[in-house]
Amino acid sequence: MNKAQYKKGFTLIEMIVSLGIFTIVALVAVGALIKVMDANKKSIALKTAINNMNFTLESMSREMRVGSEYHYYNTSSPSILTTFSAGSETGGVSGEDGMTSWTIAFNSSKRHSKTTPDTGSCHLIYAYRFIYNIAGSKLQKAQQTDCETASDDNSFEDLISPEVKITKSLVEVNTEGQPYVSFFFKGYSGARAREQAEFTVQSLVSQRLPN
Repeated sequence: MNKAQYKKGFTLIEMIVSLGIFTIVALVAVGALIKVMDANKKSIALKTAINNMNFTLESMSREMRVGSEYHYYNTSSPSILTTFSAGSETGGVSGEDGMTSWTIAFNSSKRHSKTTPDTGSCHLIYAYRFIYNIAGSKLQKAQQTDCETASDDNSFEDLISPEVKITKSLVEVNTEGQPYVSFFFKGYSGARAREQAEFTVQSLVSQRLPN
């Protein structure tokens, strides 16, 4: 009877071996789960970035196709009203040899009625600018009219969400023949390094010439 009682249960070696196997299986399972979660977060980050950039470029393209008189400035803060019709920079590429800031302004096809009766109807001027500095990068939009004075504030608003970071930007403005503007953006989205998803988007907008 005593010998039969001693044979019941597991030995210490069996317990150690079983715990070791269980630990290995648990570590593999947890590692796989973490990779799946990181991949899911990376996929969400990429989707967020692409949706942001696609919406922004689509909005810019829709307005620029029916606009006119594209002007390019190799700065993020030109005095648009004072230089828009006075020989601004045309052509050129921004961002080839490192990140730089730029602004594109053009006449919209829309008109804006001023509240005062003596000013009549004014052209809307749209402006897009890219700002790059130590604090980060921003893609912004502003609008104003050619009836405003040079002292009026140009209020720019962000076009992309803060979690989308642009690391490279190229823009080219061509005013000869059929005018066009080409954009190239490269960047990433995601807070932590292992969750970051890189993206590259580009678009070409040509002016829709009247028949």
